[in-house]
Amino acid sequence: MATDPADFSPEAVVRRFYAALNERDFNRAAGAVAERCEWVSVAAETTHRGPEPVVAGLRAWAEAFPDGRVEVLNTVGEGRFVVVEWRTTGTQSGPYRGAEPTGRPVRRRGCAVAEVEGGKIVRYRDYYDRQTLAEQLAG
Repeated sequence: MATDPADFSPEAVVRRFYAALNERDFNRAAGAVAERCEWVSVAAETTHRGPEPVVAGLRAWAEAFPDGRVEVLNTVGEGRFVVVEWRTTGTQSGPYRGAEPTGRPVRRRGCAVAEVEGGKIVRYRDYYDRQTLAEQLAG
């Protein structure tokens, strides 16, 4: 059975990654991240290298927001790169980055730039307004 080359397009890889996160399938999410990946959250000023630290961050987010979802709003890309506009929603039911649970719902929008090679994310930059998130959690 032949594999469709579109299955390895940057957009397809990133969409599968987000779908795995929404399904809490962390093994599948890790499979989309290259060992040499550099994953940067610009707003949080964090950098993770490789699938294990990336997935640890995703697990922490999922534990804090068990009903959390990521919705892909738009994608645009060329070659190895894709820009993803996304929205997350969820209710903080667990600790998040040192903050105790608030029970408050949050919505945030952002975008990410991902570079994909060989069906894996090798570089990822995530951008969102951290202050808006903090204000929602503070009430």
